[in-house]
Amino acid sequence: MRMPTIHNAAQAQAGAMLNHLDQVAPGAAARLADDPFTELASWEGIRVKRVPELEGTTAGSCSVSGAYSTRTAPPALVVAESLSPRRQRFTLLHELGHHLQQNDLTLGEAALEHDDSKTFEDAACDAFAAAVLLPEPLASAVIEEHGATVETALELYSRTSASRAAICVRLAAAMQRPGVAAVIEESGTVSFAAAHGRIYPPARGSDQRANPLVKASLTNTSSAAVIRHGNALIRYSTGQDSAPLYGQAAWCDGLLLAVMYEFDAPWLPFSPPRERQSHDVDESTECGVCTACFTAADWCGQCREPRCPEGHCGCTRDAERICPGCFLLRHPAQFATGFGLCVDCCS
Repeated sequence: MRMPTIHNAAQAQAGAMLNHLDQVAPGAAARLADDPFTELASWEGIRVKRVPELEGTTAGSCSVSGAYSTRTAPPALVVAESLSPRRQRFTLLHELGHHLQQNDLTLGEAALEHDDSKTFEDAACDAFAAAVLLPEPLASAVIEEHGATVETALELYSRTSASRAAICVRLAAAMQRPGVAAVIEESGTVSFAAAHGRIYPPARGSDQRANPLVKASLTNTSSAAVIRHGNALIRYSTGQDSAPLYGQAAWCDGLLLAVMYEFDAPWLPFSPPRERQSHDVDESTECGVCTACFTAADWCGQCREPRCPEGHCGCTRDAERICPGCFLLRHPAQFATGFGLCVDCCS
């Protein structure tokens, strides 16, 4: 199953996760939306661990700054302390999503049905966290009024305690046409992105300053206005660009929220499909270890997955393990030779 389809199907898995949660812990969804740290502190068979933010943790990690560790007893939901309170809640719920899927037979089997089960599970965790933090009917009411737009994102941010990442996931799920919702840092790099339809989201940490929409927004970080651009784009890690997209962006509490559509942007009276459409770049895929976006040209003979330009495949991803010092998921290359701790913990 190709990545855009995985992200779309993850919404159904998130719904099943919410149903399972209601069965094992009635009323927990509302309590988690209010304060997930307090709620999970009372749960047996799981613990929450906060750790400092460490550099170089994106390789092989979740789409958020955290990890789910089954190497401890009980399993641990690991969250980076340096994240904003909103992002910590989203990250904690994302890791809870891993716990639910890996400890329920039905949910686990649903994830394993997909060719890239790890990507599917990760996307379902994002969708689950967003569903908890943005409960119905509020989210639907705001989306119905404005559409899946930046204006909707700003209103949801002001009316709820949801993170910008959670809001991006909810907007992507509500899109009627292929599109992307992203959180971009002041440096122009992607903090988080979610997509709908045949468009690949930009990789976490990728530089989007080549995007005219981002470039225009970065020149005036103090503006509260919504910026629009008819030739926005996504710059992929290969250096390849998407087709032109209709985009809008606005600053939200120090970070840039951007929404881009292939066509039929809800804020425009007329935004027809372009001659070249974004699915022209669909033959690329994103590495699960280093997040590089690449076109597959070499496949591993053992796991049958494509190798990225750095040589990563399913075999190297399966070799990852939790560092006993920081409790973060690490690639074997990130551990110091002869020590049980990762390089960062040994430095």
